[in-house]
Parts: sequence; structure tokens; C-alpha cells
Amino acid sequence: MAAAGLIMAGSLLGIAQVTLADQPSPAPSSSLGATPVASPSASPSALPLVRPGKVQNLSVVDNSLTVLTLGWQAPLVAGTEPIIDYLVKYKFDDFGSWLTWKHDPITATTIQIPDLPLNRGITFSVRAVTANTVSQAVSIHVLTPQPAQLLTTLSVQPELSYITSTWNSHASKKYGYYPGHDCANWASQALLKRGMVTTAKWHPRSSLSHGATKAWISSTSLHDYLLATGKFTSLTDAQRDQVRVGDIVQFDWWNTGAQEHTGIVSYIEPTSAGPKIYYASHTAHGLWWSVDRSIRVSYPGATVSYLHLN
Repeated sequence: MAAAGLIMAGSLLGIAQVTLADQPSPAPSSSLGATPVASPSASPSALPLVRPGKVQNLSVVDNSLTVLTLGWQAPLVAGTEPIIDYLVKYKFDDFGSWLTWKHDPITATTIQIPDLPLNRGITFSVRAVTANTVSQAVSIHVLTPQPAQLLTTLSVQPELSYITSTWNSHASKKYGYYPGHDCANWASQALLKRGMVTTAKWHPRSSLSHGATKAWISSTSLHDYLLATGKFTSLTDAQRDQVRVGDIVQFDWWNTGAQEHTGIVSYIEPTSAGPKIYYASHTAHGLWWSVDRSIRVSYPGATVSYLHLN
């Protein structure tokens, strides 16, 4: 029994030794002059994540034809983390959803947004961004400027009048309306006002049973037909200086060799970097869309071409 008692005592001693070894060493007594160890709850990494406050005084610094500049002040209330960027979003009135303005991270409190559509209501929002959170949004509504009255030739005036009065129309008893792809149909109508005459290969619908030709309603077929007439010259984007108001503009969004969208050149703004071209179109409906925005923001890398009426 004595031996068993010794064995059991030894076992308990071993357990006690292991248990003690697993425990952290006691902190040195303050009486020895050691620096007290900070409580884990005081560690910065353990603090609750607090996002920054809202940006202050969001305003329009400049609202010119070719660029919009927004400015603001940093939040008054700092968050747990430093601000590393500002998130800028925008939405056109009555069209589409919220879009993000893509840019390199900035800590400056101004940003320039070029090539917006003209005479269009747009709401912008700005949020401060940290590594793990964002602030609440602050918004501002802006109306972009309208271009000055154009001086054009007499032959172009009826075409401009037509696109100005019908750019936002979603129905036509005479020509019909093709939801989602009415661009070539509407551009063809505008060319009639320019003096072109319908043919067997190019005409609108005449009744519900006698529809429009493919050359009237298809962007690629319209492109081929207009060039075949010998009345139009094809221009690349490098030949912008030869483009005129009233010309046809077409986009190859995915560089497949086809034309996916058609519009009419509605305004040209000369700049030190070359002409800025704006166009009217159906689906998306607009009177002054920016060519540069279409090929750099909406469809980065897309190809644009023009058909100039000789």
C-alpha cells in the first residue's frame, strides 16, 4: 500500500508539474521596477473598427464642356484607419444604374471627370475609403453645360432640327420603334432630312406586313449600304478633323469588324488636344454623348468610325 501511495503521489506530482509548466509566468512585481504589461484590451489591433465620418462641403469646382471637377474636404471625424482613397460614383438622371468613376487611389480632395454627356442631369456621391471600411456617402446633383448654338450649313439644319426634337422619343407611328436597338432606324430617319431618298434596299417599314429593310435598321448593313452609294467617305478616329456635324458615327464595341451602334454627330468642340466629338443616338437615348467617353469609359478600347457625307 505504501508503494502504491508513493506511485500515486508521484503521478499527482507529475500532473502538477505539467499544469504549472503550461501556465504563463507571473508578471514581475512592480516593486522591482519592471514596466507593467499592457492589457490586451488596450492593444490597437483589438480596438473596434470605426469608419471615418462623411466628407465635408462637396461642391462643383468647375463645370465646363469637356471636364467636370468636384472638390470636398476630408471628414472631420477620423476613423480607426487612415484614408487611402475616395470612392466616386455617379448616376445619370432617368438612365441606368450607379457607376463607379475608376481612378488611381487618391488622398487629394479634388477629382476631374472628363467627357460627360452635355446638358444631362447627373448625381455624384463621394465616400472616404480606408483599408477595411468606407464612410457614408455625400451626394450632389449637377447639370452639365449645353453647347453653344451651332452654325451649320443649310443642308444640315433640317437634320439637326429632327434629331433635336426626336432624340428622346420612344415611339414612332410612321417609322416604328425597335426597343433596345433603334439606333440605325433613327439614324436612317435623320438621313432623310439630310436629303437622301429611299430605295428598294434602304427604306423604313410601310405597314405592319411590309417591314424595313436590313440596311435601314442594322448598323452594319447601313454602313455597307451608305458606302456603296458612293456619297459617303469612311473616316477613322485619327481623321477627326475631317468629321462634320451631321455625319454618321458608328462603334465597334468589341472590335469584331461589325458596327454595333450608330449615331449622328451633333456637336464638335475644338480643344488644344484636338476636336471633341459628341453624338446623338437612340438606345441609349441622348443628344450629346461623348465619343471619347464611349470608347474609353463605357467600352474601353472600342473602335469608332465616321461616315462623312460628301
